[in-house]
Amino acid sequence: MHKRLLWTLPVAVAAVIALPMSSALAAAGGTGHTVTQTDTQHGTWLEPGDTDFCTGETIAVTITGNAVQHVTFFPGGDEVWGTFTETGTAQAVLKSGLSYSGHITIWGNININKQNQNNTFTDSFRLSATGPDGVVHTEIGHEVAHMAWNAVSDQPVVSFDKMWITCT
Repeated sequence: MHKRLLWTLPVAVAAVIALPMSSALAAAGGTGHTVTQTDTQHGTWLEPGDTDFCTGETIAVTITGNAVQHVTFFPGGDEVWGTFTETGTAQAVLKSGLSYSGHITIWGNININKQNQNNTFTDSFRLSATGPDGVVHTEIGHEVAHMAWNAVSDQPVVSFDKMWITCT
């Protein structure tokens, strides 16, 4: 197994273990069969330590919405597939007094086998705030990041991270 798989496989396995074990045992159906699990969450969570792209301020974003994590693997094999989606309303208060609110969606995946691996991450957001002077401030952004490896090299064969932000 290549070095690149050594650091990502434990992450994928940890994600599987973090899901309720009772459903894993029920889904397993014996050695060699596919195990698939989906975990959903509804509610509010905090994303501390984020940076506001337009002001550079450290912020904590509160998201109220839904999160879904899905993992498929073979207990006796080397394949793991996983995906997650988080979507909901986001709120953040800046030191400057602006209180942003809006919508955010985050998606990611990972696919691993002994020959290949890839992971992709996307996020999109649209936030707005009205300042004390009545001026509406908006932050709109989108990011796509992707990495892929093959069995020939320890280095990614494809790697990019594209992000754009509009601040008004």
